[in-house]
Amino acid sequence: MKGIPSSLSPIQLHNRLNRPVWIGFKMTRRGKRQLVLLSTGTEGGAQLSKNFETFVGQIVREFKIDPAQTDFVELRQEKGQSDIGENGAGESGAVAHSWYRWHAHWVGSAPMECRADPVTSDSACSYLEEALLRSTAAA
Repeated sequence: MKGIPSSLSPIQLHNRLNRPVWIGFKMTRRGKRQLVLLSTGTEGGAQLSKNFETFVGQIVREFKIDPAQTDFVELRQEKGQSDIGENGAGESGAVAHSWYRWHAHWVGSAPMECRADPVTSDSACSYLEEALLRSTAAA
């Protein structure tokens, strides 16, 4: 659970090798759509790039999420930074993380052909920062 931002709830999932790992998780709603924020912190066995299909399949089934109405976004922390605190900053005081939006072709609750794109829009990044730090996301 090391390195997971304090504003995300740790949940235990199984990676593609069926080993238990902890990831940070937060689900918010905006209108009819849901936003799922994910972060692996610094746990090596929990890399989203290698385990996205496995992790979100478990999340969709466990929380009964409609994947067609859900956006999955990953918070990647830069190496050398510790937990993101209440102000969104690491130990050095500078925000050292990036956002990635995951896309998948869904067959039932199974994601296929998954890929992540960096979130580069200032307004989208601001919304995600706000969603991360608030108890509920702004509508």
